[in-house]
Parts: sequence; structure tokens; C-alpha cells
Amino acid sequence: MKKSMLNNILISGYPGCGKTTLINKIIKRLNCKIGGFYTHEKREFGKRTGFYITDFSGNQMIMAEVNLKSKYHVGKYGVNVNAFEKIGIPALKNADENTDLIVIDEIGKMEMFSPKFCNMLEKIFDSHKPILATIKEKDCKLTAKLKARDDVKIFHITTQNRDESVKIIFDKLSEIMDFSL
Repeated sequence: MKKSMLNNILISGYPGCGKTTLINKIIKRLNCKIGGFYTHEKREFGKRTGFYITDFSGNQMIMAEVNLKSKYHVGKYGVNVNAFEKIGIPALKNADENTDLIVIDEIGKMEMFSPKFCNMLEKIFDSHKPILATIKEKDCKLTAKLKARDDVKIFHITTQNRDESVKIIFDKLSEIMDFSL
């Protein structure tokens, strides 16, 4: 387990508040080797039809889609658990071994359907690498456990504070990292 010193930043908030946009703005300002993954919308004819999971090497899979047949669903989206295991887990392993900062966008309801991915999350949080992650506001057992860690600083984001939070979180991340950003 990590030492109890602050090493991880979690950006929490409700869907649509701008967590992913915020983390992308922070990433663009960084001058270090980043690994992990991010999620983004799949759009067709101007409408959101699903979500992708993409690692920082460009590997990508559909993680959820309106017409996806799956035993797991979040709202109208069928969830592709395999995507977390083929993209998310290797991306986190690689980030832990080869980068300065692990980025996880997002630790949310869809990701919780994969026990293998959840186990990997716990291992990553116990590693020595700093983590910058978005996490769902409404907790399940695992997200509550991650948020309660001594080495975690949580920033609660709303549409009202998200723009000013970029500098605040960037500054906190600069304090955590061992080198100049």
C-alpha cells in the first residue's frame, strides 16, 4: 500500500458537470509522460450513441452503445465489459510501469461491471505513481473505498466551479509530482 502522503487526485461530480473536459484541460498543460485511458462520446448524426474507451497509445474500443447487446446496462446503453479488460487494464499496467502520471477517466458505473477492472483499480491505487482520475459522485462500495483513502484529495466539480478548478487542480498536481510540470 502507498504511504499515507497525498498522491492521488479524484475529480468527482454528477454526469454532465464537465469532469472529462476539466481533466483534458489539465492534461494539455502537463509536461510529463502520461498513461492510462480516457472515455469520450460516440456520436452519429449529432446524437450520442455510445462511449469509447481509449488509451494514450490510441488503442480504442466501444465501451457502451445504444444498440449493444449486453447483460449490463446503464440507462439506454449496453456495456461492453470486454473493453475495460482489453483497453483499460493493459493501459493501467503500462502506465504504472512506464509513465510519470496515471490518468483514469472515468471510474464510473459502467466500469464497475468488470471485477477484473475493479481489482486492477485497487492495485493501481496501491502503486507509487500519482493518479489523476474522474470518479462518479454517487458511490458504490469500491468508489467509497477509493475516496476514503488517506492518500486521496477529492475535488467536487459543478458547472459553476469547473473553469476555476483547472488551475487549482493543476497546482495541487504540481505539488504532488516530483518534478516541475
